[in-house]
Amino acid sequence: MLVRRLLAISATMKGSSPVFIVGEARSGTSILYRTLQRHSSFRPLRTNLVETEIFSHLRRTFLFGTTYPESLIRFMLDDEVVYRDFLGSIRVIRVVNALAVGLNLMFRDRSDVVWYANLNHVLLRSYFFHAARARGCRRLVEKTPTNTIHLHRLWRTFPRAQFLYVYRHPVDVFSSYRRRAADDPAAGWAARLTPEDFCKAYRASIERVISWTHGHGNLRMIRYEDFTRQPASEFQQICEFLREPYEPQALIERRPDLGRWRGDPHLWGEIVPVTKNWRDYIREDEAEVIQSALSDVMARLGYEPYQPR
Repeated sequence: MLVRRLLAISATMKGSSPVFIVGEARSGTSILYRTLQRHSSFRPLRTNLVETEIFSHLRRTFLFGTTYPESLIRFMLDDEVVYRDFLGSIRVIRVVNALAVGLNLMFRDRSDVVWYANLNHVLLRSYFFHAARARGCRRLVEKTPTNTIHLHRLWRTFPRAQFLYVYRHPVDVFSSYRRRAADDPAAGWAARLTPEDFCKAYRASIERVISWTHGHGNLRMIRYEDFTRQPASEFQQICEFLREPYEPQALIERRPDLGRWRGDPHLWGEIVPVTKNWRDYIREDEAEVIQSALSDVMARLGYEPYQPR
């Protein structure tokens, strides 16, 4: 009975069309995520900006329980009943995962054969099936920026899925990391990021997504600067891409609260084109390192280098 129900859920979700927001972190993905959740098709019972980071948990499926992984529970709006239903639905998958734990630790992320043999695609379908039920939305939207490396697996799992990739001038992205470190004592990871490591990650993300667009029509690249300067026209095009009606009210923050989250003071504010001066957070020589290393990528994206004072 459990296996039959799981297969029925899998078949249903294979025909669904969730939306996944991806992109380099600190590029404005959360602003788009928040905006889409105000659209009637994606609106949850309450706004929730949690990233599931589900791929990072799949090695430990056998450990899933009523309090773990926390991000999966929070994305379900802490609905304990629905989350327990999800855990019950993947009981067989958890057993398979436990039996193959050694193999998974060595090869899962590098081997599609091992990844699918663990029935991870079925687990993803069951999770997002139950998440949609818990969130009470007609169509699911989820954001985990690092999922750019998992586009193929997401597409194979949800053939009708659509992807939104947000990109931004690299100097502004890197300075946003530094601002996050300054505003949030828990964000030590942001403070430790070097310009060199940032450039490698930025280049890899952009190149991976551009390559994807050459063979697929299910991903739209969204320039952060365009979205924040012309939110109405950009959001209208996003809605058209997603085959959803344009709802301009989704762009309005009716209760701006710049103090709601210390980690990003502007996350719950109005959509504005400028939220900081990059020079307040990084040195000009650091900006030059970034712009020199990424000059070809910036040219491809239409970004001019920022000039020194």
